[in-house]
Amino acid sequence: MSSLLVRRRGKKAAKAAELPAPADGASGSGSPWTGGPEQPAALPSSSGGGGDGESSPPQVVEWSNGPALATKAWGAALALALLAGPAALVWTALRPAPAPVAVAAGAASTTENAAAGERAVELVETWLRADSDDQQLLASLTNAPVGSLPQEGLTIRDSSVAQAEQTDDGVWSVTVGVDVAEPAPGSTPPAGGGAKADKEEAEVPLVWVRRYFQVPVLVDRTDTEWSRPELAVTALALPAPVPGPAAAAEPPELDYPETVSPTSAAGQSVSGFLAAMVAGDGEITRYLRPGTSIPAVVPAPYSAVTVTSIKGSHAVTEDPADDDGTHALTTVELTRLDGEKTTAQYVLTLLARDGRWEVAGLEPAVRIDTVPPGTDPGTAGE
Repeated sequence: MSSLLVRRRGKKAAKAAELPAPADGASGSGSPWTGGPEQPAALPSSSGGGGDGESSPPQVVEWSNGPALATKAWGAALALALLAGPAALVWTALRPAPAPVAVAAGAASTTENAAAGERAVELVETWLRADSDDQQLLASLTNAPVGSLPQEGLTIRDSSVAQAEQTDDGVWSVTVGVDVAEPAPGSTPPAGGGAKADKEEAEVPLVWVRRYFQVPVLVDRTDTEWSRPELAVTALALPAPVPGPAAAAEPPELDYPETVSPTSAAGQSVSGFLAAMVAGDGEITRYLRPGTSIPAVVPAPYSAVTVTSIKGSHAVTEDPADDDGTHALTTVELTRLDGEKTTAQYVLTLLARDGRWEVAGLEPAVRIDTVPPGTDPGTAGE
């Protein structure tokens, strides 16, 4: 039972100087309020009367609200406990089941595309290299009947997926490009095939020809909740030789109408920049516009760079104003470390500052002329 020690109402407590001194000869064995060695000092009387001067013990007063509050607390706790059970059951029943880990449609399509392309390339390579002893090997890659195979397979290289698209029924149509070693045009292969031909016969020169083959591939995807999706890949037919992708009937014109001399100030900046970038000739930063960061190729793959022509999107002058600029399609001759030469092209952004031309960027693509043929460029935007 809760209780409080309270001072009875009446006179104020006496000051320290007014506290009564213990009686002479008082023993520590007397009342516990007499101020023995290990006891508190005697409490003063708080009675308003009583001429005998006897002190009364502190009054114990019961807190009548304590039991009631405790009862209410127990009642509230019991009510919460009773409510928690049904609430938990309702939450368990209504809570939706955790959704399985889903893969975005784009990611799923990319995964299936890659799987279909890999199987098509594998089948085409095996089919081209296969001879009559490779029946089982080829049969392991497709459900189609293998049929007949040559006595000697072909020599191939550089296989890759040229095109892949999914049909309405979910089957992937994959076109594989591959270089095949074939007899040069106009030559006559020896009777019985190249490897088994009579050694006295002259060898037939071979050339690399790019060929294309189409393969239908079915990819069954099974998504699992906690692991990677499972893919079942099946080539539904043997490779079929098909024409390669058609080239554009009319390639677009490039948008570099101005000619820039390689010996001009702009041309010298271009030459110095490229020599520093791919031949390790000089410090590349001296040719860069402030704020532009283009690292040199390390180690340098070429020993020299010669600029053969520069075509610009805008005209350049020997005395340019600040921020004049042009996009420069630059053709160069690169000298390899073994002394052989090859031609390459770069597209650079040139900007003028303080009367000199600086490289402000190495562009990833060329500019295409979007003005329709026969249209005056000055009126194209009208």
